[in-house]
Amino acid sequence: MTNAYPNLLRPLKVGRFLLKNRMQSSNSFPHFSQGPERYPADSTLRHFVGRARAGAAFVTFAGMDDNYDNPPLPDWLDISHFPEFDIRDPKCQNYFFEMSEAMHAAGSLLSGSLFTSNKKYRFEAPDGTVEIIDARPPEAMVQGASAMMFPWSGMEVSAGDLHKIAVSYGQRARAYQRLGFDAVTVHMSYRAQLPAQLLSPLGNRRTDEYSGSFEGRSRFALEMLAEIRRAVGDNMLIEIQFSPEEPAGGYDFDEGLRFLRLAQEYVDIVQVRSPEVDPNHPIPFELNPTPFLDLAARVRAEGLDFAVSCVGGFFDPAAADSAIGAGKLDLVAMARAWISNPDYGSLLYAGRGDDLVPCLRCNKCHGRGRNDMLTTVCSVNPQFGMEAVDKYLISPAERKKTVAVIGGGPGGMRTALYLADRGHDVTIFEARSRLGGAICHADTVPFKWTLKQYKDYLIHQVQKRGIKVVLNTRATPELVADRYDAVVAALGAEPVIPGIPGVDGENVITALEALNHPESLHGSVAVIGGGEVGVETGMFLARRCCSVTVLEMRAELAPDATFMHYKSMFRQAWEAIPNFHSAVNATVREITSDGVYYSDAAGTVEFLPAESVVLSVGMRPRQQEALGFYGTNPGFFMVGDCVRPGTIQTVNRSAFGAAMQI
Repeated sequence: MTNAYPNLLRPLKVGRFLLKNRMQSSNSFPHFSQGPERYPADSTLRHFVGRARAGAAFVTFAGMDDNYDNPPLPDWLDISHFPEFDIRDPKCQNYFFEMSEAMHAAGSLLSGSLFTSNKKYRFEAPDGTVEIIDARPPEAMVQGASAMMFPWSGMEVSAGDLHKIAVSYGQRARAYQRLGFDAVTVHMSYRAQLPAQLLSPLGNRRTDEYSGSFEGRSRFALEMLAEIRRAVGDNMLIEIQFSPEEPAGGYDFDEGLRFLRLAQEYVDIVQVRSPEVDPNHPIPFELNPTPFLDLAARVRAEGLDFAVSCVGGFFDPAAADSAIGAGKLDLVAMARAWISNPDYGSLLYAGRGDDLVPCLRCNKCHGRGRNDMLTTVCSVNPQFGMEAVDKYLISPAERKKTVAVIGGGPGGMRTALYLADRGHDVTIFEARSRLGGAICHADTVPFKWTLKQYKDYLIHQVQKRGIKVVLNTRATPELVADRYDAVVAALGAEPVIPGIPGVDGENVITALEALNHPESLHGSVAVIGGGEVGVETGMFLARRCCSVTVLEMRAELAPDATFMHYKSMFRQAWEAIPNFHSAVNATVREITSDGVYYSDAAGTVEFLPAESVVLSVGMRPRQQEALGFYGTNPGFFMVGDCVRPGTIQTVNRSAFGAAMQI
C-alpha cells in the first residue's frame, strides 16, 4: 500500500536520536484526570503511553514536579488542578521508569517538561544541601497564589539566585535523564516562564547584568541552556518552546533569531510558538488552520543547527506532510489532535486519514466555562477524561440487535456510529431531506468551519458503515413499534420563544433561522440573548453588512464560554467587527415593528431601532415527543438535547453512554 503521508511518516535523526516519524505530542496534560498521587496515576499512564502506541515519535510529559507545598487556589482555576509529581522520590520513580520503558517499547522518545507553575526552584548545592528559591512576585506571596496569576518583573530575585535557578534547570534535567527520559522541553514562550520573561523587554525590569541590552536579557536563558547541556551531555535532546517574535514593545523577529543563533550550541529542537499564549491554541475564528507555520518556515530558512517544529492548529495530515515536504519545518507538534483522536498516528499508518475525527478547536480540553464543573473533556472524544472509569461503561454487546435512531442530527449520527461499531443493525430516521440537524448552519457560517468538518465527517462515516438512513420521514411511535430491539430518541431541542410582547411579529425570527437563511435579514438587527449562540449569530450577520446590537441580561457577553484559551480570542473576534454592538444588563420589555424597548441595570428604559429581531434565549428539549417512543420496543433510550440542551461535547457523552448499554 502506498504511504499517503511519506514526509510526515519519514523517520528523522536528531542528534544521537532517531525519531520514528515527524509527529510530536506537544506539551499538554489531562490534569483533571490525575488525583493527588505524586506519581503518574493509571489514567495518566494510559494517556501518555497511548500517544506513543498511536504513533507519536516524541512525547512531552507535561507534569509539574517542583511545586513545593503549593497553597490551595480557587478551584475554578485550571492551574489549581495541575498535578504535582515527585521525580526524586524512589517510590514515585518506579512509575516514571515504567512509563519511559513503555514509551521505548513503542519506539517513541519521552521528554520531560521544564516548567513550574509557581516559580519555586529546587537547587542542590555541591555539599548536598537543598535550597528552595522562591521567585514568586510579592503579590503572590501575600495572597498565597500562583505566580502565573501575576506579572513578574524579575526584580525580586538576586543575581546569585538567578544563577542557582539556572543550575536547577540542569539538575532537574539530569533527574529526568536518570528516569529514562530521552529529552527535556524547556518552556520559553510568551513570557510564561523565567527564561522568556527575562529575554523580553516587556517582562524584564531588572537593572543588573541580566537586563537592559540584548546581551543582558539573554544571559539567563543561555546560562540555563548551558547548565542543562552540561548536566546531560549529548545523551539527551534539548527542545525549547520559543516565541521567535513578540507583540509591540517586545523583541522582534530579528532579535529572536539572534537569540536562536546563540542557543543552537545547546538546542536540538526549536518548537515555534506564537507571540502570545491564547492564540497559540487557535479557535475557529482564526480561519488559517496553521497560523504560525510561516513563522516556523522563516526560522527554518535560516539553516541553523537544530530541527524546527511548530505547534498551533496542526491536524490535517496532508497539510502537515506538504509543509514538511516543502521544507517549511522538520516536525509537527500537536496536542488537540491526539486528544480528539487517541489513535491519530495509527490511522495514518493504516491509510485511514478520512477516519480522523475533526477537532472543533473549542479548547474545552483546557476546562469548560467558569460556571461549569472543571473536568477534562473533549467535544468529539467522549472517552477523554474518563480513562479511569470508562472500563465500567464499556462491555461487549451480548448479541446483534436491531436499533432505530430517531433523529439524524449530531447526537443521532454519533449514537448510530457507536452502535454500528458494536455490531448492531441500525436505521436512522430523519424528518428533513438531509442529515446534520441543528448543525447544518455550519455550511453557511465561515467561522463554523471546524463544525462543518465534523458534520461532514459524521455523514461520511454513516455512509461508510452502510447504516440505513430514511430521510424525509418524521418517525412516529406507530411507525417503529414492535419492529426493533431498541429505539433511541435523538430529537434534539427547539428554540425557546420568550413571553415578550410583540414576539410574534413578522420581523422576529430565531437565531437558527437567521443562521440558515441570512439573506432574509438586512439593515439594523437586534439580537435578544448574548450567550455564545447569540453573539456568534450577531457576528455572522454583522459580517454580512447588517448593523447588529446584541442585548444580554447578564453582566457580560458569552459568560459561559470556555475561559481558558478561548474567551479572550472570542472577544477579540467580535470586537474587531465595526458594526457589531452590544448592551449588557439589558432586559427586553417589548418588541415593536421598528425596534426593541429594553431596560438597563438602573431600570431606565431605552429604545433600540431595528428592522429585524433575532431570538437567542435558549433551547427547549423535545422531551415529550421523545418520551412518546417509550414502550414501543423492548429497549428505550434518549440522547442529546432532547434530554437536556447542551453542546456537541455533552451530546457525544450522552450518545456514547447510551450506545454502550445496547
